Amino acid sequence: MKIVDRLIWRELFGPFLNSVFMFVMMLFTSAYLQKLMDLVARGATTATVAKVGFYSLPLIITQTLPMGMLLGTILAMGRLSGDSENIALHACGISFYRMARPIGIMGFLIGVLAMAWNETIVPPATTQMYKLQAEVVEAVANTNIAISYNVKRKGTDLIDEWVYIAGGYDKNSQSLLAVTILKFSEKDPKKPEVLIRAERAKAASADPGEFNWDLYDVTVKYLDPTGQSRYVQETHIDHTRPKDLPRGTGFKRDFKGIVQNEVQDNRQMTFRQLRDKINAERNEVSQELVRADEFDLWSKIALPLATFIFGLVAAPLGIRPQRGSKAMGFGVAIICIFLYWFTHNSMYTVAKGGAVSPMAAAFTSDIIGIIASIVLMSRTRQ
Repeated sequence: MKIVDRLIWRELFGPFLNSVFMFVMMLFTSAYLQKLMDLVARGATTATVAKVGFYSLPLIITQTLPMGMLLGTILAMGRLSGDSENIALHACGISFYRMARPIGIMGFLIGVLAMAWNETIVPPATTQMYKLQAEVVEAVANTNIAISYNVKRKGTDLIDEWVYIAGGYDKNSQSLLAVTILKFSEKDPKKPEVLIRAERAKAASADPGEFNWDLYDVTVKYLDPTGQSRYVQETHIDHTRPKDLPRGTGFKRDFKGIVQNEVQDNRQMTFRQLRDKINAERNEVSQELVRADEFDLWSKIALPLATFIFGLVAAPLGIRPQRGSKAMGFGVAIICIFLYWFTHNSMYTVAKGGAVSPMAAAFTSDIIGIIASIVLMSRTRQ
């Protein structure tokens, strides 16, 4: 190990850890804190809420490692440049590319660890997080919180029904309160054709299935698909069950599926599990959904790889003459992060539409980052 390697790593290690911690707190606060407060409002215990927060951290850490590498490298190289240590190293015959080598090595190793972390820790932790959230919703006596979900047509991304339960679920009476179901037309998926309202839906047994509900005080409105009038027919029913509702309208979920609002998240699966899922669904669902899953598949490699790329991009940014204070370094890091995620999310939409292969789309941000690092490093002056 060369002295210059130890110097760079010593300068980089502290800012990297501090940056990762800062970004973890920022993402946790923006993405999960409100959800945890909602669980408290639903009656969850402090221990359960703490567990949900704990199991959310592995996924956040995966996302923040590239960010931490970017900001940490900018701060570390900025300090070296501020004390003119880069000039001293250059005077000793050490080029900028040699100084950047330990940054690349560290970024590569962290990226490999991130991939392993993403395969071994993130899937079970994310699964457990969703499971705890679902258990809280099912266990509370009265949620008083609205429940809504979409029912999609088999093999497509088109919405067949929209279910909205304004009064939430009351466990004491095992009832869903203020139920609204909107059924969309098969000919024109954008136009609703049936609107159903029920004051309450009571479970007909201890573990009701999709059709095992008693609906009371039900109003059925047949809407005009041409849009010339609000509805063409209205019927009131004192009591019925979903199987007797018109045009196949219903909850389309069992009891747990309704109150837990099951989440489909590809981050709950490993690379191999997601690949097997894609192969199994390729001939059963729309190609748009398959391409979306393929994008998520290759993102499991592309996002950890960004740790290495961000390090190479940040090295010249931190040492450039127009560097400023730490606040300036933070601002540059935020801009880079925004551009990366904007490009990544935009390419998701492009790949889903079929204009670009999902694999190419997932790595587009990384490719742009590599090009940017080459340009910036070639233009760096000692």
